[in-house]
Amino acid sequence: MVLPQKTPTVLPVADVAVNIFAKPFQTALALLSLLRQSAAHVGVIYLQFEPFGSRYDRVSPYLVARYLQEVCAARCQIFQPEHWLDLEAADCSRLGDAAYRLGIRYQYAFEHSRAGRLFLMHNDVFFFGDVLGKMLAAQGDAFAIGQLGQCWNCPARHKELVQDVMGCPPCSPEDYSGFRPSGTQLQQLYSLARQRGIFVRPYDEGFVGSFDVEPWPLPECRINEWACLIDLESTRMHTIPFGAALPPGAYRRCGPMCLDIGVDWFRSMHRLGLRARNFSLNKSMRHWVGTGKVRAALYMEAENNARKLLCRHFPEYMTWLGRVTGKSWDI
Repeated sequence: MVLPQKTPTVLPVADVAVNIFAKPFQTALALLSLLRQSAAHVGVIYLQFEPFGSRYDRVSPYLVARYLQEVCAARCQIFQPEHWLDLEAADCSRLGDAAYRLGIRYQYAFEHSRAGRLFLMHNDVFFFGDVLGKMLAAQGDAFAIGQLGQCWNCPARHKELVQDVMGCPPCSPEDYSGFRPSGTQLQQLYSLARQRGIFVRPYDEGFVGSFDVEPWPLPECRINEWACLIDLESTRMHTIPFGAALPPGAYRRCGPMCLDIGVDWFRSMHRLGLRARNFSLNKSMRHWVGTGKVRAALYMEAENNARKLLCRHFPEYMTWLGRVTGKSWDI
């Protein structure tokens, strides 16, 4: 008896969008490790360079693009916007202007990709597993898949707070869709957290007209864009400039500060009845945080760590870099 052979599943290809603010060694590590683990699933790599760099850099962040194209034969598109929005909310009155709108992180790729899916990633990550392939296999009908929520900043993760206010278990990424406080309850969670010395971002000062009317998804709910996969076919038509939703790379003001990147877009997609899927990244990648442009010591520490990892895992790149710069980058 001959058993029927199972047809192997062929995963689709996804384009990749990377927003680059300096961090040349970390950027190289992020992109080279992605290609080592997930090259079979990668289409076009969109490199969006911020128009300003860091005074701490020892090598140009643009060199990695040259390496990807010349040595790796990767399909890359390089874009540098005219406007730099930094960490500020986008001016909605100017989003009809393409030159301004394309300053939003990942926006060039979001508008120009011809793939059905777009993988967003930071330039300060290290992949040691096939994150993209696993996400493609697990996404299903979710409009986005990745690590869900910045729960460490959210009062809804604290068991005692939630029990006192709502009388139920706390929220978690796995069951975020079932955690539905009222606007009053959400305000109480933030107020009680502050009374008890628990850190929360002051979004509650801007709840009027937004979270008091529509409290779910919560202010810290989003797909974290240091590594996430979004379905362009189900979301792009609803997102500026094609629809009304704020783009996934944009900030929106809420009280004295901005909601984090993608929160407003995440909420807009849920209003349409779409749903996201949480995906654990701990066993497949590492993300370095706290290395922003104004923290020189941490920035240089992270860059030096990435240089060491490049020397260990991608010596051919470091050899090439030494040749084109005329400097030695060995440990």
